[in-house]
Amino acid sequence: MIDESDRLIGLIYEGIVDDSHWGAALERVAAFVGAIGVGLGMQDMESHQFRGLASRGIDLDLSHDYRRLASTNKIWIEIGRRRQPLTDQMVMPKADFLRSELYADWFRPHGFHGVMAAPALFKSRASVVLVAFRDRRREDFERADLKKIRGLAYHFGQALSLHADREQAEQELAAAKVVLDEMPDAILFVDYTARLKHVNKIGQIMLDSGAVIRRLLNGRLEIRDRQADQLLAAMISGARGGELRLSGCELGKFVIRVHPRMRGAGGSDIGVMIVRIIDLNRKGEPPTAARVRERLGLSVRQSEVISELAKGGTEATVAQKLGIRESTVHEHIRRVYDKLELGSRAELIALLARVNFDIAPLP
Repeated sequence: MIDESDRLIGLIYEGIVDDSHWGAALERVAAFVGAIGVGLGMQDMESHQFRGLASRGIDLDLSHDYRRLASTNKIWIEIGRRRQPLTDQMVMPKADFLRSELYADWFRPHGFHGVMAAPALFKSRASVVLVAFRDRRREDFERADLKKIRGLAYHFGQALSLHADREQAEQELAAAKVVLDEMPDAILFVDYTARLKHVNKIGQIMLDSGAVIRRLLNGRLEIRDRQADQLLAAMISGARGGELRLSGCELGKFVIRVHPRMRGAGGSDIGVMIVRIIDLNRKGEPPTAARVRERLGLSVRQSEVISELAKGGTEATVAQKLGIRESTVHEHIRRVYDKLELGSRAELIALLARVNFDIAPLP
C-alpha cells in the first residue's frame, strides 16, 4: 500500500521532467518534518554565489538579503565541509546564532527561529542542500528530524542529477538541430515508445506530407508500411540499431536507419534514439570530401580519395590531383574497403549512390 512518504518521493522524481513539482514536494516536506518554511538551494562553495531551486514558506523578496549574507552562513559552509545533516545548534551555540547578522536580517523577518539542513548533491564546487525552518512556537529540530530530512535529501539529489543530465542533453539536441536542419535526410529523435521528441526540417516536411511517415495523436512515429512499422517499433523498444528498406509504388524508395540509444553527460541513459530516413529517389549531391566523411565516417584523407574516385577518377589521377603517391592512394582505398566491408570498386560506387551521391560511371 502506498503511504504518504511514497507519494512524496514520487513527487520528487516527477521533478526530473518538470521541476515545478518540487515546490509541491516541499510543501509536503514541511508537513513531514513540522517546518513552517522549506527550501532547496545550490551554493558555490568557493564564490558563495547562491541559487534558489524551489521553496515553500520563504519570502522571495528577501532573497537578495540572503545572497548578500550567503558567504557568512556557517551552516552552508559546514554542510559543504562535513557533508552530513546539521542543525544550527550543531554548528554554533544557539545564543551566538541569534546574535548573527544572518538571523537579524533574514531569519527574523521570516519569523524563523531554528534551522536544519541536509546535503542533497555535490557537483564540482556546488553544494545543493535541503533546508527546513521552525518558528519560536516549536522546539528546535532534533536528530530524529535530521534522519527524516536526510532520506528526502537523498531523493532530491538523485532527481536533481537526472534532471541536470536531461537538461544538458536537451540543450545539446537543440544546438544540434540547427546543424541537422541543413541535412538532406530526415532526422528524428524518439523515445523507447517511438514518441517523437525532436525532428529536423526535412523530417517535418516528410511528416506534414504524411506519404511515408506520420505522427499519431499520442505523438508516436508511424511508418505507413505496416510490416516496416512493426520492425521499427521492435528496434526502438529494444534500444538497438538497425536498418530498414522501403520500396514500393506508393512509398517510393527509402532507407530508414535506427541509431543506438544516446547517453547524457553523466553517462546516464536519457532514453533517446535517432531515426534517419534517406530518400533514395532524391537527386544525388556532388560527392565532396566533407560530405563523404560525414556520411561514411572516414578520415580526412580517405574522404578526399573516395570523393575523387566517385567523380570518375582512377588511382593514378587521384594521386596526381592530391599530390600523393599512387601506392598511397591504393592503401587508402584498401583501408576504406576493410572499414566499410566492401569487396570491389563496384560495391563502393553502389554504396555511394545509396547514400545519395551523384556518381560518375566507372572508368
